[in-house]
Amino acid sequence: MESIWIVTTFLLMFMFIILVFYHLYYRRNIKHITKQLEEIMNLTDTNQLLTVVAKQKDIANLINQLNKLIGDVRLSRIRIKRLNKNFRQSITNISHDLRTPLTTASGYVQMLQTSSTEEEHQEYLAIILERQNMVKMLLEQLFEYVRIESGEITYEHVTIDAKKILVDTLAMYYDDFYKKGQEPTVHLPEQPCMILGDEQGVKRIFSNILFNAIVHGKGEYCFEIQESDGYTFTFSNLSEPMTKDDLDYIFERFYTKDKSRNKNTTGLGLAIAKEITKRLNGTIEAFYNNGKFLVSISFPG
Repeated sequence: MESIWIVTTFLLMFMFIILVFYHLYYRRNIKHITKQLEEIMNLTDTNQLLTVVAKQKDIANLINQLNKLIGDVRLSRIRIKRLNKNFRQSITNISHDLRTPLTTASGYVQMLQTSSTEEEHQEYLAIILERQNMVKMLLEQLFEYVRIESGEITYEHVTIDAKKILVDTLAMYYDDFYKKGQEPTVHLPEQPCMILGDEQGVKRIFSNILFNAIVHGKGEYCFEIQESDGYTFTFSNLSEPMTKDDLDYIFERFYTKDKSRNKNTTGLGLAIAKEITKRLNGTIEAFYNNGKFLVSISFPG
């Protein structure tokens, strides 16, 4: 009996010692983790992750979850920083796009007041009206973009003839191509191109892309429809050299390759086209090859 008591006492003491050490390791790990968390929270630019002093399964699982959370927080900070930067740039662009035509118009109003001939009078009036229309277009596109992005504008998904819509939209810009001395090449299938979409939405997409082509294109305009799993609409034209960054940002709001932002464009046309395309379950892409810029839009049939 005495030997059994001795063994039992030894085992209890051994277990007690193990529990003490286990408790000490827990406290050491907790202190280590707390210290690391404080360091990580005080550093805005670090890739540091939590580690453990001694491997304990439950502590290790906790560390893994905390590290995932830290990673998510870092990504959120990056996104917020990027959004703030984009927001500031957007405000700058809007201010520039509004201020430039308004300043120009104001100057011509003063010149109009001192003009001495009817010819000058009509010339200044035409310029003032042009600048007024630029501001009106910017505000209308900005309002439209906000409404689309917020979901305020909804689009139908009904059977429509996209070929007819493209032809009608091309006819709207006939005079613009004529003034540029350009005759677009158009390749269309004989049969109607029936897709699920919204007539006004698809017309807006085509219109914005054609307007962009007229403003920025250098010639050799070509528009065609190809049948695949649905239909693909391509718009191509000669263009100034474009970089990969240009193509990556071409559909971003307020982006324009014209850094001086002096052309009659707001940088919203292609962004609106992308948003509508997405809401109609389509895809839109931009390419540049051998001096030609191409926009491709695909809609399911």
